[in-house]
Amino acid sequence: MLITVSEVSTRAELREFLDFSATLAASQGGADHWVPLLRSDITAWWTGRSWFPDVTLLIAKDPGGRVVGRTTAHRYPALDERLSGRLRRRLTPPEVQADVVDDWQHRQVRAQLFGATEFETPEAAEALFAELEARAQAAGCTHLFGPVSLLPNETGGVVVSGHEHPGFFDTAWNTAATAHIYEAAGFHRWGGGHTWEVELADVPAARATAPTEKECAAAGVRISAPSRLGLSRALNRIQPTMNAAFDGLAYYTQISNTQFASQTQGLAMLMDPGLIVTAEDVDAGPGDPAAAFILTVPDPVNVLRATGGRLNARAAGLLAREQLTGRTASGTGRDAVLIIQAAHPDAQGRGLVSLLARKMYSELVRKGYRRLRVTYVGDDNLGSSAVPGKAGGHWLHELRFFFREVQA
Repeated sequence: MLITVSEVSTRAELREFLDFSATLAASQGGADHWVPLLRSDITAWWTGRSWFPDVTLLIAKDPGGRVVGRTTAHRYPALDERLSGRLRRRLTPPEVQADVVDDWQHRQVRAQLFGATEFETPEAAEALFAELEARAQAAGCTHLFGPVSLLPNETGGVVVSGHEHPGFFDTAWNTAATAHIYEAAGFHRWGGGHTWEVELADVPAARATAPTEKECAAAGVRISAPSRLGLSRALNRIQPTMNAAFDGLAYYTQISNTQFASQTQGLAMLMDPGLIVTAEDVDAGPGDPAAAFILTVPDPVNVLRATGGRLNARAAGLLAREQLTGRTASGTGRDAVLIIQAAHPDAQGRGLVSLLARKMYSELVRKGYRRLRVTYVGDDNLGSSAVPGKAGGHWLHELRFFFREVQA
């Protein structure tokens, strides 16, 4: 069957790109497992109004014009620097032969990135990969790398185990066949990590007890939870702490003001005051970065599935109802998602994230949340694993990125 791949060039094709994810999930029996990307983000990529420059949307169709796959094609020089420097030394998965690894270690990497990547069949995947390969060759790229939407420190990866568990906000989900399709197409696994789940009823009491003023004073900090009105100020303090804390991670690229504003757009709608917590040194000035922070939100994934990835008036109403009732539309208890956590390097070793975790868990339990899920934590990021691990959490999904050398 001849599958054609073309750029999304019309509003009608954009709608096809946007709608394919839900259609595919339903056909695969994953309607209650898939994780929608925000339609507003994808639309901004296509219109050129995103913080990220030059994102191309590609769509695959069968001879009858039916959509069978989609992906983005994009590049990011700052990630090339990571892949060519400290990152390349970690590209040593056991399934990769030595000559392939050596190739990464001795060449400047120019990666053709891809993301929002979904396909109905291996044939559809091959057609998408062939188009990405052609674009990579034309741009002088050395490797295909992904899926990343749009960067590894945003969202992406392929679930390689734990497919039976539904995905949640700001993560990925796919069927068990997906990783095999990548590998059959010549891709190799790289890096990796896990999402986590914590049953809040099982959190030890000591971990769900908010720190006292005396404990905070002993640590030299004030702990606060911003309101919606105070969210902007808190985020201004969080951003530099995040960049400083994660700079040592292999996949991390510095997040600019514009990127951070884009990534946190809509957070005021999603947040539940009390779940975003920061620690500030008692002598900190108004413009100083946070000493540490944890950013957690109620999981909106059920609402996003219902609206097809739209954060619109209907979504706002559904989210408000969940917050008022403490229940999802299906009647189950609410879950929360820990999106990101960190301590500034200058504040590490003082137990600040542990204090913040206690504050967060105490709020989750007090408000009747059922579970906490934690987005992708790299296997080399032991500090971030401690928050769910010490509360009795367990791994949920295992994720890996994939790379393939571009043929000259």
